Amino acid sequence: MKIHQLRALIAIADAGSVRGAARVLDSSPAAVTQCIQQLEEAVRMQLVVRTSSGVTLTASGQTLLLHARLVAAQMKRAQQAMNAIRGEPGGRLSIAVTAWVALTFLPETVARFRAKMPTIQLELFEGLLAIATPRLRDGSLDIYVGRQAPGATSCDFTYQPLFASSRAVVARHDHPCAECRSLAELRDADWLVALDPETDAQAPYQIFGRRAFPEPRSIHYLHSLTVAVALLKRTDMLSIFPWPLVELCAARDGLCPIPLRDELDESTVGVIVRTGEPADAASRCFIDCLIETIRDESWARTGDIRRAMQSVEVLV
Repeated sequence: MKIHQLRALIAIADAGSVRGAARVLDSSPAAVTQCIQQLEEAVRMQLVVRTSSGVTLTASGQTLLLHARLVAAQMKRAQQAMNAIRGEPGGRLSIAVTAWVALTFLPETVARFRAKMPTIQLELFEGLLAIATPRLRDGSLDIYVGRQAPGATSCDFTYQPLFASSRAVVARHDHPCAECRSLAELRDADWLVALDPETDAQAPYQIFGRRAFPEPRSIHYLHSLTVAVALLKRTDMLSIFPWPLVELCAARDGLCPIPLRDELDESTVGVIVRTGEPADAASRCFIDCLIETIRDESWARTGDIRRAMQSVEVLV
């Protein structure tokens, strides 16, 4: 297997067609097709299937794709490391950040990082588990600042805790369930929760199951805080927010925490990276800048951050 063949497989998976892959690779469709044929000969298995709507990967192709992405990502990091040794730092750092940290500590962290590494291009994602965890696995994400997936194992990721906070069920102010006191009373509501890919989407049900309550009848999954807030403001849906996010969004967006007697599980947020990979200078610098920002208590002079941090235990 050659690296250019693996890159052709990645390009086909992302573009969905040979022509699209050729455009991504600045190559010709014939050259891309030849790369895939050579790769299939090397592994002695069919990797792609042409259909009327484009190209799809076989099960074998999907398995190889995971490894191909890791190899390509590691090659990128190796090149960046060599550039840095030559005194030519550059490249891209991909980071996913959970919403409430993005709204509080991210701006100052980015400012500090840019002052130290102005040639590094940042790529920032909203830090939801369903987005961040697969990207960490395939190497397309360098750092995740967020909640550790319950199903993640220590052999997959390295986790450095930053914060601990409680969580709350949220709804619009005039929601019919706004004054409910028990989770059991919320079973018939429409729930809107972040999808957890590590537990086969069972995490939202666990807060009910641990109390021997029946599972909710209607659960929907979100991949965006903007979408969540828009739906919560204008429908009877409920969601679960960490308390710092409640403090930041509730008054501004017309939402309120439901005053339940049942305590929800604590939420711990930390820095998560892949295990077993050498940390590059840019990743180390960004993590250091984040921790410096958290420890620098000048943030207490900012009203929004101070209010959000009232319900947070700092662990660094």
